[in-house]
Amino acid sequence: MGRNRRQQRLRDRKSRSSEGGSPAGTPRPSAGGGGSLSRPRKPAWRETLDSWGGFTVVGAIAAAVVIGALLVFLNRPGASENTDAYVARDHGGAAQSGRVLGAPSAPVRLIMFSDFQCPHCRTFWSETEEGLVEEFVATGQASLEYRDYAFLGPESTSAAAAASCAADQDRFWDYHDLLFLRQGRQNSGVYSDGNLKRYGRTIAEEFQDFDYDAWEDCYDTGTHVAAVQVSTQAAAQQGIASTPTVLVNGTRVEGARDLATYRQAIEAALAAGG
Repeated sequence: MGRNRRQQRLRDRKSRSSEGGSPAGTPRPSAGGGGSLSRPRKPAWRETLDSWGGFTVVGAIAAAVVIGALLVFLNRPGASENTDAYVARDHGGAAQSGRVLGAPSAPVRLIMFSDFQCPHCRTFWSETEEGLVEEFVATGQASLEYRDYAFLGPESTSAAAAASCAADQDRFWDYHDLLFLRQGRQNSGVYSDGNLKRYGRTIAEEFQDFDYDAWEDCYDTGTHVAAVQVSTQAAAQQGIASTPTVLVNGTRVEGARDLATYRQAIEAALAAGG
């Protein structure tokens, strides 16, 4: 009878094992009895990720999205762009030669260090430059040369390089006027590639002698980027501390001063014999 009880207990144990299974969360032994465990099921997010191609593919897609967004950002129209109508200045009839306005042999040489994103430089352009040019440059008493001090960010360099390409066709000062007219928030997209090219087309529409295709090729190939960087480094090495800074035969006039301040400096240089 004891034997029958043992056999009954064995049958009951086998029955409970087949009905209850393994405890939840505990891996079952393999069928071979060797003690190895089956691989746990991947989390749902990992299965979804693997269905898309895994980390490599998803990472490549993410990188493409970031690059695309960056390109859109760099080429978007500048929301802060000044939209006033462009009216070409005649610069008092003074001749343009590259970056120099007026006769290079004039007794007074004005060298202006400027950044197209600098708000004070725009103030000088809008309030003082035209009167200075008409009174002294157009009359042959002075020449005005623009030098890049593009220190306010990547759009400063881009704008300066674009203006340099216009200088190759002696339209620097016209492009320079348009850049300052359109100036907006710094590095906001106002001087994006797309906008700078739009400004180039505006110059081509205004001046029949301006070859837009040649200008665009110059800009796209970065012809003058290194020169802009060299000019910026040279200005810093000269101790130029702010923009605009104008050298009047070597004498510094710093900041966006009124016309009377420049008149006094120029007349002093003329009195000293140029």
